Amino acid sequence: MLAMAQYSPWVPQAIGLGNVALVGLLLTALARERLRGRRLAQQLQASRARSQALVRLAKLTASDLRGPALSLLGHAEHTPATMKASLVGVCRYLLDLAEALLDQTEEPGAARTLREEPVILGPLLDFVVAQVAAQLGPGRRVWRLGPGLEHVTLVADRRALHQVLLRVLTGAALATGDGDLIQITATAENGTWTLLVEDEGNGLAVARVEANGLETRGVGMGLSLARSLMQAHGGSLALESTAQVGTRASLRFPPARVVTSE
Repeated sequence: MLAMAQYSPWVPQAIGLGNVALVGLLLTALARERLRGRRLAQQLQASRARSQALVRLAKLTASDLRGPALSLLGHAEHTPATMKASLVGVCRYLLDLAEALLDQTEEPGAARTLREEPVILGPLLDFVVAQVAAQLGPGRRVWRLGPGLEHVTLVADRRALHQVLLRVLTGAALATGDGDLIQITATAENGTWTLLVEDEGNGLAVARVEANGLETRGVGMGLSLARSLMQAHGGSLALESTAQVGTRASLRFPPARVVTSE
């Protein structure tokens, strides 16, 4: 009987039917996965299209901001002195906003492309100080620039360096009160040239205490971009703050980027 069952014609048919059912299940699962893959691909394509649309919108908005701001900046030269400073400050703010929008259109993680050129530091500092002072309106800060800065030339991206100084000096102005001193000096030691911005502010936003006893606050108020721009130049930005004493920002540049005029 066992031998008859082993060679029964119904046994291969039963095995064949089982295989067909298994293949059917596999094909069904494969079809579902293909459908799921197509849906994910469609979602990814829609996400990329939306991202590209947002990039185009940011670039268009930046262009729409730059045009009127530059035009208004040109007209500001012919306005009364009592209005000129505030008008120029507003124009510069709109231009900075346009640049910030353009920065957001860059690919995440992509290396920043620097347009390097000799930048005379003195006039740029004067311009940024005037810009920050104009944005403060009636508020007043005592700005003191150390000797010799007008003779320093940096090999840098002018637009990027302007953004760094603008954010650092704006942070110092926001941390201080009317009549407080903000001092800008420079030091050169151990092959590193450092621009120092020191204020008499309240030293708030303290994050942690370093080994040297100085309290270091976190990067904020637009200083994150300033730090990344300094890193792109091969330098660094450090902030040290002591409560009720003030804050010192250190902008360190590699020696190859610093040219001091005779």
